[in-house]
Amino acid sequence: MNLADAATLARWTDQMARVFPDVKRDQRLTGVNLPGRGVSFYFDGRPVGTIDDPAFARAFFAIWLDERTRAPQLRQSLLAGTPARP
Repeated sequence: MNLADAATLARWTDQMARVFPDVKRDQRLTGVNLPGRGVSFYFDGRPVGTIDDPAFARAFFAIWLDERTRAPQLRQSLLAGTPARP
């Protein structure tokens, strides 16, 4: 799946490095889709940053929600609103 060119991927990598904290066991990083705008991220409920790019949002959430995901059972659980099994 080719979602972006090399320059866009490099920009997204820089943005994620700036926004994403080091998440450890029992901690949560939550992404909230902002339709037409991008993604806001929260670390244990506290805002840590936003990536204002609708294409990034589509690519980010496609990791789990696209039909071609590597984790189809997790996708089904997310779409059904049920807890995923490890």
